[in-house]
Amino acid sequence: MGKNKFKRQPGATLDDRRKVLREARKQFAAESAKTKTSPQYSVDQLLDKAEDCINRFEYEIAQKFCQRALEIEADNIRALETTGTLLLELGNPESAKQCFGRVVEISPDKGHEKYMYLGQLFEGAQAVECYQKGIELMLKEKENQQALEVAAACGGPQSVTDSDISGAYSAIAELYMTDLCFEDEAESKCKTFIEKAIDIDKENPEGYQLMASFLLSKDDKENAKDVMKKSVSLWLPKFKALDKGEVTDQENTDPVEAVPLGYDTRISTTKILIEVDEYETAIDVAEGLLDENDEVPQVWYLIGWANFSMGEDYKSNARYYLEKCKKLCAKLKYEDEELLKHVDELLSDIGPGDEDEEDDRKNGQEEVEIESDSDEENMEH
Repeated sequence: MGKNKFKRQPGATLDDRRKVLREARKQFAAESAKTKTSPQYSVDQLLDKAEDCINRFEYEIAQKFCQRALEIEADNIRALETTGTLLLELGNPESAKQCFGRVVEISPDKGHEKYMYLGQLFEGAQAVECYQKGIELMLKEKENQQALEVAAACGGPQSVTDSDISGAYSAIAELYMTDLCFEDEAESKCKTFIEKAIDIDKENPEGYQLMASFLLSKDDKENAKDVMKKSVSLWLPKFKALDKGEVTDQENTDPVEAVPLGYDTRISTTKILIEVDEYETAIDVAEGLLDENDEVPQVWYLIGWANFSMGEDYKSNARYYLEKCKKLCAKLKYEDEELLKHVDELLSDIGPGDEDEEDDRKNGQEEVEIESDSDEENMEH
């Protein structure tokens, strides 16, 4: 269980990405030249092109299309929102906040997305206010959808889903667990918002995971375990079946994209599962994370910790993953004193392996190093 089961997803080399960027620049230059001799593109056409570039991770080119759109119409809501999301991708949250803030000024009571973004960008009570306004607008939009029965009659997708609203309630609950934990009645408010998240979408695993975390904070381990099992049951069996090719999801056959929880959320999933003694399930979740990205030290550490917790028969596995974690921390200059201290404590408790285990461990590490070296060579070339 949990030994040497890792693989790297295929990806483009640096050379490939540079080639794509050069082609995109040529395309942009051609489009720019065309506008000098033909009618100017509309704002929507420019933004369509920007969104295409964003989807291809060509952020530099997307930014040029967004800038041109805003030059034509500075207060265009779609242009401001597209620019805001692009700025977040570029790691510029303050400028993104200005874009979404301007959209609020222009259209405060229509469109919930800007409030969801601002909820992530602000902290504390201000973030809660943004989320609550977004929920208010989503609930109104949902009522309108139901009244008109547009989605059902036309067979089109709903613009607001129960999952969206549940996610917003979950975000507020998390704030009362963290930034606002010392506020009056923070505990009761946290529980209320978690219950609302679960009530509006009983198929959303995030709500149940938050409830498990809340119960653990109350030292209610048994109920936390039951709730966590419910959360994982909503997505992990399907993920594993897709990963093994045992079922075909007509809408989505990529097991990673079929998971409703983000990478960081699933790291939290693994931690909670370890806390409630569900070690094998924790390893299943964490190995899925390794398949997506095998250069996150925390994931190797969690698999090592889970194996260690399973007893003597799994100490060899634990040693392998914990030593890989240390090696990766050194390579990436990853500084997490508490994590590294715990890794050292666990390795000290496990002790050195015998000669056969050491040979197996070295062989396994050599395979990983060969892959990593190959990737680095590709990037250099």
